[in-house]
Amino acid sequence: MDTSVSVEHARRVVLEMARATPAEPVALADAVGRTLAGPVVSRGPQPPFDASAMDGFAVRWADLGAPLPVVGTAHAGDVPEPLAPGTAVAIMTGAPVPRGADTVVPVERATRDGDAVRFDATPTRGSHIRRAGEALADGAEVLPAGTLITPGAVSVLASVGAAHVPVRARPLVAVVATGDELVPADRTPGLGQIRDSNGPGLAAQVVAAGGAVVGLVARDTAADLDRALDEATGADVVVVAGGVSMGERDRVRPALDARGAEWAFWQVRQRPGKPLAVGAWDGRPVVGLPGNPVSAAVCFEVYVRPLLAAMLGRPAEPVTEPAVLAETIPKKAGLHTFARVTARRDADGRLHLSPAGAQGSHVAQSLALADGLAHLPADWPNAPAGAVVAFEQWGWG
Repeated sequence: MDTSVSVEHARRVVLEMARATPAEPVALADAVGRTLAGPVVSRGPQPPFDASAMDGFAVRWADLGAPLPVVGTAHAGDVPEPLAPGTAVAIMTGAPVPRGADTVVPVERATRDGDAVRFDATPTRGSHIRRAGEALADGAEVLPAGTLITPGAVSVLASVGAAHVPVRARPLVAVVATGDELVPADRTPGLGQIRDSNGPGLAAQVVAAGGAVVGLVARDTAADLDRALDEATGADVVVVAGGVSMGERDRVRPALDARGAEWAFWQVRQRPGKPLAVGAWDGRPVVGLPGNPVSAAVCFEVYVRPLLAAMLGRPAEPVTEPAVLAETIPKKAGLHTFARVTARRDADGRLHLSPAGAQGSHVAQSLALADGLAHLPADWPNAPAGAVVAFEQWGWG
């Protein structure tokens, strides 16, 4: 087992552990936030018929140049009669274009006088008609596998008749928060106690990443940790917060060792979150996060969120943008530092980053105030104002 690895090596190892979750069909109404397991194709052309793109008059282009009698009106949902030569039909946006008509003249270019209409200009033949299949041909791919289903995607899928869609099952993540000192958020802590923020916070990150959660709390005893791990055996991924360092009550790795876990690495040359343990237990990834809330949350975003994305078939590589540090951020040489920062864009579109408050690994407020992470390279002894760094926006934004 590697004891201390680089951030790049750690990310690569974690992503190699990803296994796609199975596909399952869901109703379109329940699909928002899910991920397509396969491509969806159009059931018929879109639009399904030649339709007017404007309120106006459907005509034969060859008949333009003289006033025409208006012989009817076509609304959306109508089935208009064929257009006789030398006549016009008033037509509304979205209505089928009558057979025989080849052009729509907008109402702004027409003057109606009783049952006749004259035109102020002669448009190009075929103007203002949305042709059948213009947006999508019958059988064309609408959205590929791996697409996150947004409200916009629902609209498109509904338009092509995809009442049910194949999606990836949500990875089930067991989140185990460890510590004798932890009490629920609705309790007043006693002396030596703190409210559990890792459990709720990490559970929220799992949901935001597209997963489902089994939330567990374990005290710092071998028996209670074994009980929590027993309850985690049905999960696809196991995430344990706390208990992975070298303290006398850090029992996570020994407990998992006893169950046959195999570890890929134990520490990463980074701050926050150096004591990070990653391995496999009965074929499922297991990630031991540090107990400090900032370290746990940052390590989740850097490693566990990409793992879940890969399991869902989504893009898993980090997306970063160059940005300028507005202030100097202290760092230690030899450690890749993830600074929680706020971002603003100047008039030229360039990003400028400032620390989101104190950067201590116990200051959870920085997670809420930050827009994302500034990557400060490991070989820098300092991160001076004006330096250009990579900025990674929070995945939950």
